This record gives sequence, C-alpha cells and structure tokens, in this order.
Amino acid sequence: MEIKEADVVIIGGGINGCSMAYELAKRGRSVIVLERGRVGEEASGRNGGGVRQQNRHPAELPLAMEAIKIWATMKEELEWDVEYRRGGNLRLVTSQGEYETFHTKPEWERKMGLDVEFLTPEETRAVAPAISKDVELLGATYCPTDGTANPLLVTKAIARAAHRLEVQIREHEPVERLKVEGGRVVVASTNRGEYRAPVFINAAGAWARAMCNKIGLDFPVQIKKAQLLVTEPLPPLIKEFISFDVGYVRQALNGGVHLGTRSLPVENFDKSTTFQAFNEAGGRIPQIFPILKEVNIIRSWGGITHWTPDEIPIIDRAPNLDGFFLIAGLSGHGFCLGPIVGKLMAEWIVDGRSSMDLHAFRWTRFEKIYLGENEKE
Repeated sequence: MEIKEADVVIIGGGINGCSMAYELAKRGRSVIVLERGRVGEEASGRNGGGVRQQNRHPAELPLAMEAIKIWATMKEELEWDVEYRRGGNLRLVTSQGEYETFHTKPEWERKMGLDVEFLTPEETRAVAPAISKDVELLGATYCPTDGTANPLLVTKAIARAAHRLEVQIREHEPVERLKVEGGRVVVASTNRGEYRAPVFINAAGAWARAMCNKIGLDFPVQIKKAQLLVTEPLPPLIKEFISFDVGYVRQALNGGVHLGTRSLPVENFDKSTTFQAFNEAGGRIPQIFPILKEVNIIRSWGGITHWTPDEIPIIDRAPNLDGFFLIAGLSGHGFCLGPIVGKLMAEWIVDGRSSMDLHAFRWTRFEKIYLGENEKE
C-alpha cells in the first residue's frame, strides 16, 4: 500500500475540488485530489451549464460577481475553450405569485452592483423572440452579463491545468477511512494507499455528508436529482439561459437545446432519467417555446445535487477539528461559484484568511454538527 504526503489532500474532484487544487498549486502548495470516480463526472458535469449571478441569496451574490471575473479569462488561463459565453440570463415570470417574488429583486441586486433589470413582456420577447406570443407572461428578470459554459469540459480543463502544476489527481480512489489523532485528521485511506497532510478538504459533493460521518461530524442536507434532455442540433435560436416555473432551456454551441427540469428529492443516488422529466419537458416547454414542439430528443442525463436547509453552501473549517475544511451544500447552483471558491479557499489555507467574507457560509449555522467519540481514533 502506498503512503503519500502533501500539503493539502482534497476529497472530491468536482469543480470545487479541482479549482481549489489549481489555486493552491499556483501558490506553491503540493496537493493530492482523491476522486471516487472521474473528475467532473458527477454534479459538476451533469448540470445545465448556467453561469449565473442574478436571483441568488444576498450572501452568494458577491461571490458570483467575483466568479464571473474568473470565468471571463478562463479560456486563456486554462488554455482550453470551455465554451463560456455571455448570452444573458432571463428568469421568466408567468404568474402573479412569481411576480410578487421576482419583480423587486433587481432593485437590491443593482444596489450590490449587478447589471440587472425587470423587463416588461414586450421587452422580454424582444430579447428572446423564441418565446411564444400566446403564453401568459408578466415579464422577466434579465442580467446581460450572465452566461453559460459546457459542464462536460470545465472541470476537466481545470484538472488538466492543475496537473500541469504537479497536482496529483487520483481517480477511482474513493476514501474509505479518515483517521483522527490529536484533534485533527491525519490520514485519508483508500484501497490503494494512505494519504497524509496537515490540511484536508472535504469537497465530495453529495457524498460529503457520508465523508463527515466517518469522523463523527454531520450537517443537514437533502439529496435531489436534476434531469436534463438534449435535442438534436438546431439552427441558432436561443442565446440566453432562460429559466421559468418548471425548468430552463439553453442552446449549446453545437446547436443542441438543453431542456432542464426542476430538481426533485430522491432517497438514493440513482442518476437515471425518468418519464416525469420527459413529461414536464413535453408539456410546459413547448408552450413557452413553440419552435421546440417537433424536435427530437437525442439523449438525457441526471445528476445528484445536495441542498442545505437555507439553500446556500457550507464553506468553512470544522469548528472542532484542526485543518479540516468542508465545501458542501451548493444547492444546485454551485457551477458558477466553483472558481471563486477555489481562489478563496487557497487564500484561507495559505494566508490564514480569505479576501471575501464567508461568515454566512459557516458550518455552525446548523445545529446538526457533532463529534462522535466512537468514530475517533
């Protein structure tokens, strides 16, 4: 069995784990990433590709706005086109209840510096002509600086850049055991080796809670499944990321239109798509976008997401273990945030503090956190 040492061991090779590895390596730290499967092939690669600032929790918005600055130069930074484009983001409002929820949001978002506005129905259809003239529409929130990227490419591109900086990425190595000594995690064990470091980061996504449970820590989280359908390639129709009451649409650069449905709770980690996803897509989406009525669906996928009770992430150090950090509960909207989470965590670990306030994302805002004596060694 191998025994390897590094400055930092990261559990999880999604967009957060790989971004942290890359940023830490840029700052001269040696890093090992332990991934249960392959990098970027869980939620980071199974999402709708939205890179969104608007309609976020007030605590998340500053992070999203900083993340956009990183996304803007990602192609040059990573030497790989991850298909990031700023086509704008529309959140359609189709009922009075939604109007009450969304029409005042742009006001406080603008006060925080975001370029966003609430459009009239006529203005909304002018921005996105593919929207039906017959569907009930009360308006939309619109952020022109939001965009999309290809989730199948992004994490792999970050991982490749990290590898060039000598980050060790160990795929197909699920962590089986964490060892605690003297009030800190000292070893992560897989079926192939033991990995030692002064700092461990749990970025295992939907499996992060189970990883914490290995050392008696816990946090509340709900597991959900997102489902997505892809059409045959079509001529350019939609440049924005457009969301509405039951899902979203976006058109990829290859012409395929991605039809996403809202995430629903699941009791297991089954990523298969269901009739329910096709049923919703075949009902509501063509009402809003008549041009999609006769298109063929060529493939589909599902992804597992993990949601905290307040639907914002945990980005924190364990309150009762030295050198153990948790990045979890991205609540279905962490794709945009991955690069800034990586930067801030690298700052925290190397400099002792991050350049942005992360207090809202503290672990201890939930009561369900403990250290079980029976799990310690």
